[in-house]
Amino acid sequence: MTRVKSRLAGLRRRFWERQLPKVFHLTRLDPAGMKFEATTINERQRVVNCGDEPEYIREMLAVLRPDDVLYDIGANVGLVALHAARTCRTVVFEPDPSFLDRLQRNLQLNPSVSVDVRALAIGDRDGTVTLFTDGADGNSPSLVHQRGEKESVEVRARMLDTIVSEGALPSPTVLKLDIEGAEILALRGAKGLLHGPSAPRALFLEVHDSFLPAFGSCAEEVLEIVRGAGYGTVRYEARRAGQQHLILEHR
Repeated sequence: MTRVKSRLAGLRRRFWERQLPKVFHLTRLDPAGMKFEATTINERQRVVNCGDEPEYIREMLAVLRPDDVLYDIGANVGLVALHAARTCRTVVFEPDPSFLDRLQRNLQLNPSVSVDVRALAIGDRDGTVTLFTDGADGNSPSLVHQRGEKESVEVRARMLDTIVSEGALPSPTVLKLDIEGAEILALRGAKGLLHGPSAPRALFLEVHDSFLPAFGSCAEEVLEIVRGAGYGTVRYEARRAGQQHLILEHR
């Protein structure tokens, strides 16, 4: 009986998904509007409802200046990145192939927007890592298997310190980190950048209290790293179940 109910629920969901528009003109974050493709209910929630984080995203966008270089780490479908690119140079890092496809599609829908896309995971070492994913219709991917993800894919990983030292990209003045607990890895691999003379002036940091233990870490370690690097001024702070949203400025 449970299996039948599950199958019926899946059929009802697919029926309603076919009734949805495929492209949305989103004006919630910018009155000029931007177009985003969303073909499932989960994707619609991620785009139209701004992942239930519209206030946090608006605060992030308000911090940006025309002379900034934003590194959007964990860009997902590009909701923040595409809006940010109207203000400043934006480099996105997204390793999941399915989210990359959707990101590229959203860029096609907004031809006036230019974003530098890098198919990379950001972590604490250079090499190849396993990314666990349910695709663009599921949860955001993770570098540890912690939510029963059905698929996995090998992706390239780089440290931020390596990327900056190579000089192929301008050093970031603003960092956004939203990578499902792997923020601890990214920060460990960016200590040279964070403590150096060209440290980013601001961090947009999503701290995943509930996911960090799978990485052998905790929110206290994440905050200790950023505070030790001089990020002590809190511009914005909000808490949701299992996560914190922070905008931190360098002293």
